[in-house]
Amino acid sequence: MFVCVVWGISSMVFAQDIEIFKVSDFNLKGNVKSCFVITDYGKEEYYFDINGLLEKSITRFNDTDYETTSYKYLNGYLKERRVENYMDGAFDYATSIASFYEIDTTDTKTITEEIVSYEKKLIEKNIYSYDKDGKLVKLIRSNTSGIDESNFEYITNDSIARVKKTANGLLSKLTTTSTVVKNEQNLKKVVSESYMEGNLTSKIVEVFNMDARLTVHKELMYDSSTEKWIPQTEEHFIYDENGFLATTKTKKRFGDLTQQYIYQFDGTPANNWVKEIITPDNTYTTRQIEYYPSDDKIETLIEDDEN
Repeated sequence: MFVCVVWGISSMVFAQDIEIFKVSDFNLKGNVKSCFVITDYGKEEYYFDINGLLEKSITRFNDTDYETTSYKYLNGYLKERRVENYMDGAFDYATSIASFYEIDTTDTKTITEEIVSYEKKLIEKNIYSYDKDGKLVKLIRSNTSGIDESNFEYITNDSIARVKKTANGLLSKLTTTSTVVKNEQNLKKVVSESYMEGNLTSKIVEVFNMDARLTVHKELMYDSSTEKWIPQTEEHFIYDENGFLATTKTKKRFGDLTQQYIYQFDGTPANNWVKEIITPDNTYTTRQIEYYPSDDKIETLIEDDEN
């Protein structure tokens, strides 16, 4: 997905779970029908249904090489997802896949995902099991490499919430969410520790403001020989009074970088930006946004069709 996906999607959302993307996930507001994003590497296209769910995305690297991802829904659930690749203008069967989902809600929710190639071969089968609160508690993945089972345990203690993920019985990830007070504001802090074969390897620390916008992102590696954390990168995000990203400050092991963001807006009630300029490099991204008609316009279109 393109970089305009909002930072507010925190580490509490496990990559293994099934995600349904909405207009708001792309830093967009209002009844957006489509959004074309032009970047230095190519063009991204996003198409949404009337309910704001992503129906299709296209990544165009050039005129003949591109990838399309399409989504189909049933009763609010993802029913089908297809990823189709084109090279030199021709459809590439070898790298294109389709995912099909079956939902069972007779007791607690269970979703079965089958990933198949366009040669009709089953690549992978995943079974997602949820508790009565809709939280993912088990994922069983079957493919040519074997069967893997991941379990998720949710632990709440006062103002601290933890999610413990084990993979085939070994600790894989531990995510801790807590509330910290700074400048009389309640901020959400999310610490995600990653493990390999049960051994601690790295962690990500994120802090979100009261509007659920990411303000701090830190990545650290764990040195087991010294039992110390080695900082890799640290990013700070500052927003303007309207909630748009204004400044990023990045600290790395070999230098610091400060970037400023300047926007041009489309003048609609949704007030989405259509051009983003990043200084000091003066790189820019432009967006072409189309909206669904307002309710009044929809009624007018229906009347015109009837006449």
